[in-house]
Amino acid sequence: MTKKLFLGIALNKQQRRHLYKLQSSFTTNVRLVPTTNLHMTLAFFGPLYDTEQRLLEKQITAMNRSRFTVTLDTLEHWRKPRILCITGAADDPALQQLAQQSSLLAENFSGCRNEHLFRAHITLARKAASLPGSREAFTPLTINADTLHLFESKSMDTGVEYQIIRSWPLH
Repeated sequence: MTKKLFLGIALNKQQRRHLYKLQSSFTTNVRLVPTTNLHMTLAFFGPLYDTEQRLLEKQITAMNRSRFTVTLDTLEHWRKPRILCITGAADDPALQQLAQQSSLLAENFSGCRNEHLFRAHITLARKAASLPGSREAFTPLTINADTLHLFESKSMDTGVEYQIIRSWPLH
């Protein structure tokens, strides 16, 4: 049996509440990401078997995992995946290094090279045709990341849920 796995940064309760307020101001017809699923993805690995997952976890453990800070300050509409997200510059060298290492791991495990450069973002809504016409101005969200998580994307009767299955401290 396989699991759909990805590496990312979880948000705390206050950060999720902050983003919920922004999501609640959207006036267009979109499918909001549940606040419990809000996170920042570093790399998607796709479906992996248990043996592959164990190997992946060993490689994540061996990574250089430094703390980083990123500020997400812009609401964007990405036309191709039809999402609304908040984005920000990934200026912190520790984030750049972690994103690069994560991307290489994903390439090794999926066999596919990601043609997109890493962009720090959190998806807020799907099935978006454009930016919402009327929306609340929001204060930027700053993430001071201190933990890296391996998530599993699970299909449930109520929709997709992202569950943390293992965590690593950032130093």
